[in-house]
Amino acid sequence: MNKIKSWTIVIILFFSNTILSQKKDQNNLSKTVTELENKEIKNYYKEEWPSIARHTTPEWFRDAKFGIYTHFGPAVLATQHKTTEWWGWAMYNKKAKYWTNAVRPNSPDTTRSFKLHQKLFGDQNEYGYKDLIMDFQPDKFNADEWADVFAKSGAKFSGPMGCHHDNFMLWDSKVTRWNMKRTAGIDVVGELEKSIRAKGMKFVMTFHHAFSWWFFNESHLFDGADPAYEDLYCRPHKFSDAPDSFDEYPDAEYEDLWFRKLEEAYTKYNPDLLWFDMGLELLSDDIRKRAFAGMLNNAEKKNQEIGISYKTKFDICIPPSAGILDFEKGRSQNVREDVWLTDTPLAGWFYNGRKSRSAEAVIEILIDIVSKNGCMLLDVSPKPDGTIPEDQKETLMGIGEWLQKNGKAIYNTRPWVIAEEGPTKLNKDGHFNENWEAMYTEKDIRYTQSKDSNTIYVIVMDKPTSNLVVAKKLGKGFEYLTRDIKSVSLLGSDEKIEWKQNETNMTFSFPKNAKGKHAFCYQLNLKNN
Repeated sequence: MNKIKSWTIVIILFFSNTILSQKKDQNNLSKTVTELENKEIKNYYKEEWPSIARHTTPEWFRDAKFGIYTHFGPAVLATQHKTTEWWGWAMYNKKAKYWTNAVRPNSPDTTRSFKLHQKLFGDQNEYGYKDLIMDFQPDKFNADEWADVFAKSGAKFSGPMGCHHDNFMLWDSKVTRWNMKRTAGIDVVGELEKSIRAKGMKFVMTFHHAFSWWFFNESHLFDGADPAYEDLYCRPHKFSDAPDSFDEYPDAEYEDLWFRKLEEAYTKYNPDLLWFDMGLELLSDDIRKRAFAGMLNNAEKKNQEIGISYKTKFDICIPPSAGILDFEKGRSQNVREDVWLTDTPLAGWFYNGRKSRSAEAVIEILIDIVSKNGCMLLDVSPKPDGTIPEDQKETLMGIGEWLQKNGKAIYNTRPWVIAEEGPTKLNKDGHFNENWEAMYTEKDIRYTQSKDSNTIYVIVMDKPTSNLVVAKKLGKGFEYLTRDIKSVSLLGSDEKIEWKQNETNMTFSFPKNAKGKHAFCYQLNLKNN
């Protein structure tokens, strides 16, 4: 009997412990689920601007400074003939002057493009943009080669234009038949996403298709009038050529399709930076909020820190706190409190035979941008066959060579108390204010500092012609430099740097044998006063 009782007690205890353990596991599971639900509720972005504005620019973007993207698509078949990059618009336009406004006070004569299209491809009723799409077959495109060039240039984030104003997607899309996988058998976005991430860069996609509502308006006088192609050209609608005037704004069907294309891209390829061209101002506020909340919630679910950028001239429709402001071919004259972005082309936006800018010009612009709390997104324009032009490669390698030596003054830095000194100034603030080629002198200096504020970088914008560099703003009388200097060195040089400070300036020796072609960077290590 005692043995039976003992075994009974053991069995009862075993099942009791099992039940308690299961309850404990269930409680832990419930606790975990509750925590996840709370986290989801806490981090969930509602389709409201105050909620969206809680998002902050990721630290990786503030550190990266330099990125690359590409304009690549069917239009390059025409733009290679040195014509407008807005080919899908210009090829149908018979008006001598079209849509002048404050940004483009003198729009180009587009009748040349209309006539050139007929010469190159035929009548617009017989051969329209839909046919150009089918003829775009870049058989030499190689994502690994592109990514390798971008990485060697020193870019920390890079990627393709997802779609231009032409409604043609460069990815494998289930939303629209007008996609490159169907027409050319290539998923440009998907292949680049893998290759770029493999090189350790963040992945960027740019979106220009909000402007498609206007872009194909003139096509409705030709093959765009065929209802069978409304999914490409949009349905015919009224449009005024008065400055900044639209007679009929996008309808709900158009907005829904715009969103579904965007949603497919960000859920499928998860870009780290999503960049928007003009056109958002045409859309309703509801669809803009839906898009921004959707992008942020997708990133939140995947524990991803993303940036969202848009043009500053359209910040009337996007609260400044909701994304990263972008200047097209331009930049800020002064340091901005929030990090910002410049998008600018290396040659033409699309390949058009235009000679590439020099490495010196791009480096100068990059330095100026970084000193004012900005980042650069440089556009590379591949040829119709998918190869990157040799002159653009040469410039990119030159940028990479300079960053290899001087990157400490650029990457992971923050603005100093002042950004600049010197005689060369931008004529205005904002869009379309930049120089095409190098313009700065050895008397132009830009300042950056390390994130811990223990190092200041003094960047001389052109190679000094004497053995002495003068930085006026570092003089004691200006009181910008509030800590004592521990040591001074010149990046890329082993030479000892002599330096002196007085009331009016600070001087640095410049080695006669200093290697380099462009800007030179002094590193000032500060004492802990």
